[in-house]
Amino acid sequence: MTVAEKIACLRQIMAEKNVDTYIVLSSDAHQSEYVGGYWKARAYISGFTGSAGTVVITRDQAACWVDGRYFLQGAEQLSGTEIQMMKMGEPGVPTYEEWAIEHTPEKGVIGIDGRTIGCAQVETLQPRLAKKQLTLSCQEDLIGMIWTDRPSLPMDPIFDLPVEFAGESRSEKIARLRRHMTELEAEYYLLASLEDSAWLLNFRGYDISGTPVAYAYTLVGMEKTVLFIEEAKVPEEMRQLLAQDQIEVCPYGELPEYLQSLPKSTVACDAKLINQLLMESIPSDWKIVKENDAVIQMKAVKNEIERENIRKAHVKDGAVMVRMLKWLKETVQKETIDEVEAAQYLDQMRCEQENGLGISFGTIAGYGPNGAIVHYSPQKETCAKLKPEGFLLLDSGAQYKEGTTDITRTIALGALTDEMKRAYTLVLKGHLALGHAVFHEGATGTHLDVLARTPLWEHGMDYKHGTGHGVGFVLGVHEGPHSISSGINTTKLVPGMLVSNEPGYYETDQFGVRIENLVMVKEKEKTQWGQFYEMETVTLCPYEREAIDKSLLTEKEREQVNAYHERVYQTLAPLLDGETKAFLREQTKAI
Repeated sequence: MTVAEKIACLRQIMAEKNVDTYIVLSSDAHQSEYVGGYWKARAYISGFTGSAGTVVITRDQAACWVDGRYFLQGAEQLSGTEIQMMKMGEPGVPTYEEWAIEHTPEKGVIGIDGRTIGCAQVETLQPRLAKKQLTLSCQEDLIGMIWTDRPSLPMDPIFDLPVEFAGESRSEKIARLRRHMTELEAEYYLLASLEDSAWLLNFRGYDISGTPVAYAYTLVGMEKTVLFIEEAKVPEEMRQLLAQDQIEVCPYGELPEYLQSLPKSTVACDAKLINQLLMESIPSDWKIVKENDAVIQMKAVKNEIERENIRKAHVKDGAVMVRMLKWLKETVQKETIDEVEAAQYLDQMRCEQENGLGISFGTIAGYGPNGAIVHYSPQKETCAKLKPEGFLLLDSGAQYKEGTTDITRTIALGALTDEMKRAYTLVLKGHLALGHAVFHEGATGTHLDVLARTPLWEHGMDYKHGTGHGVGFVLGVHEGPHSISSGINTTKLVPGMLVSNEPGYYETDQFGVRIENLVMVKEKEKTQWGQFYEMETVTLCPYEREAIDKSLLTEKEREQVNAYHERVYQTLAPLLDGETKAFLREQTKAI
């Protein structure tokens, strides 16, 4: 069906169910950022495939909210439909909740799949609905009633992540959480985040492309832990390993029934991550302690073994990137390749690495104007052919048992304009400033964001995305609670946190620039003024020397680039053949 036909079918069901407005979110039952095919209802109904966004459909109108990363992609994919694109955060643009309430008649009904909305969000929404006497109906999935070829939930087996990689056993992690539960006076802790279950119980899976997790819930009690997962997904060897740590396996769908079978208790959870239907399944006489997810806080700080493995993963990945750069720069001079072929070449190399678990997200290969689309996804039918000129923006990453990588390089395929070089160098200056930041204990990413933007601001330039996101350990490439952005984040940066450093600049219909390394917070020194921290750059891959306008760099910045390039060469050269080593030597010559 076309988008118009799908919306028409949905409106027919809305009329039958007496629903005036229907909201389609991007999340799954676990409030995940990236979701499996079964949960991509928003993409199904609208045709907009960005990783984030919300669609609201009334009896006679439809709108889709997209953030700054997807303004260009959203405009293209929603073109020709009745769906109006709403640019989130822009002046005069209402939130989707405001719009839905405004466009729903008095005493009307707003529908939503209750599995896809966190109960905390419902709590904040209810008082606003009450002003118009609106009802929120969360019981039915109306999209599922028209989506006849909906993908099924995956059934791939999970696998063990040994302590040699994880750095801490399942029992040790559970003991840490139980100590926290004792402080809360809670007999149970309910975990809905897929990353939480995978990290706490040291397993990984294949249910979401790019994120090695499996659809599961975990209920941690003071005596026993229960993993709710499709039992066919747990191999016998894995089941035995779990049993050794008093971890029971129960069917994925039996969590509500299990909760109902327990005596009156106190359960702790994060209301932002527990979906509305699951929250309603907790017995009404239970006490619920709501707090920010304790496991998210725990896994954000990598232990010493995780840190060392992360360094190893980036050495391995750096060698892959150098081979990619050499192939790309040489191939584009003698034959025609496109964005998809470039992305596939890199993806394949990563998958062939020892302990490789695939890519960490869909590779972004945006040539020329496509590089200005922040989260561009090349498609074979429409992607651009690469030419020996201009920029290719390549944002990619991998999953290894040693860690998760995420790197962006803006690559010169040939001649560049002065404007391109100026933009690249200003982005590089911000990238260097953040990568060499020294900051006092207690600082958050909000305090550091200005370092990356100042060189651009001084020239009246900026970018619409965050400067840095936390990164998981063989988990989600985007991980909280810390980040680096102009938005308020109260999470303090502490040693062991892994975060991206990725300022950018995008000239619509011309080119895009982004430079991204992953950095790890580490201790620097303690003085009479307190404890100071700094950043350790773990990503290893040369910058684009041909794109640097040296007149815009200070002497200190030149020294920083040269020192990094020498470190890249000395670390990666032993992993490369003669020709590739010579190529890397050329790419890392002092400027």
